[in-house]
Amino acid sequence: MLWFVRLPDMQQPDKMKNTLKAAPAANAIELKNEKSTKAKRILLGVDVHLRGYQAARKIDDGVIGVVDTFRSEVELLLHIERQRQRAEQVVVVYEAGPLGYTLYRKLQAAGVLCYVCAPDSAQQRRKRRKNNKIDARNLTSKLFNYLNGDKEALPLARVPTETQEQQRLASRQHDQLVEERKCLGAQGNAILLSQGFGSWSNWWRPKVWAQLSGVVPAWLLERLQIWADVLKILDEKICQAKAALARACSGPRPKGVGALSQMQLRSEVLDWSLYPNRRKIACLAGMVPSEWSTGDKERRGSITKVGVPALRRIIIEMVWRMVLFQPQYKPVQKWQEVLKGTNPALKKKAVVAIGRQLIVDLWRLETGRVTAQELNLVMTGAQ
Repeated sequence: MLWFVRLPDMQQPDKMKNTLKAAPAANAIELKNEKSTKAKRILLGVDVHLRGYQAARKIDDGVIGVVDTFRSEVELLLHIERQRQRAEQVVVVYEAGPLGYTLYRKLQAAGVLCYVCAPDSAQQRRKRRKNNKIDARNLTSKLFNYLNGDKEALPLARVPTETQEQQRLASRQHDQLVEERKCLGAQGNAILLSQGFGSWSNWWRPKVWAQLSGVVPAWLLERLQIWADVLKILDEKICQAKAALARACSGPRPKGVGALSQMQLRSEVLDWSLYPNRRKIACLAGMVPSEWSTGDKERRGSITKVGVPALRRIIIEMVWRMVLFQPQYKPVQKWQEVLKGTNPALKKKAVVAIGRQLIVDLWRLETGRVTAQELNLVMTGAQ
């Protein structure tokens, strides 16, 4: 026999009140703790893009939190300002890219310590997973390791001042104009070759154009005229840019080194005092030997070419002029026999070796470590 017991009305399931309280979320607990105690340091790794910013945060020695997304730079700056109220120090890092150094300068002006590093996706390629949030978390982890003594964790970029950046932009714009002129000149020359008229060097210049007009048919001249007009404008702009850079150059320089080359060299180096030793300045030009050594075996190869390509080109041009104008320069004398030889491969190696020593000597000269007389260099220009 079954017995049924009726419960009081207040204990009926349909009339019972739920008195259970939900446990507070983890983020709410963290926020409460942050308000009660101020952190010593907050690290922010920011993945910067034109249409958004992703920022990962690490508080003291805690884990890296959830990545926040911001639609504009203003929202990111407000977020950083809120972090400054919660910690004694806020450190930010982001990768150098097309957006330049405006964010860095704004943070520095606001009193926030900021680093700019070179882009590195080696870890993401190894794992075959890459997105903005992963990049932000990796930047935060690398920043933590860097601040705790691992100086190789974060490959820092050289951040120029506004004046240095303006000078570098002027120098690089000159080189871009020259490359554009080469490209258009080659296209016009390709048309002449395809129509059986051979190769014409500087075909848009007045003297060569006059000769070309008597050989080439009218329809082909009409096609070439379009590029010739653009090339004449480029010639004019290149001359103006070259003159402006030469006027900006001041101080003594080695004989054979033109004012344009000297100014372009300075604009790429930025500040000679940034480099503590000769290896650093040689690495900037990518003119140090590659190496693959292990144990007792030592193997070195050709130069790494990992530095600034424009700087390496300027130095190589300087070397050939130094051979002509300063044959008494010690590295030139050392490789004199090779330069007089007929082996082009050995000549190339000799020029690279002289260039590596030249940029080191220029660094020593600019930083006051040696004098021009000690280097056996003849100087020109204003003293």
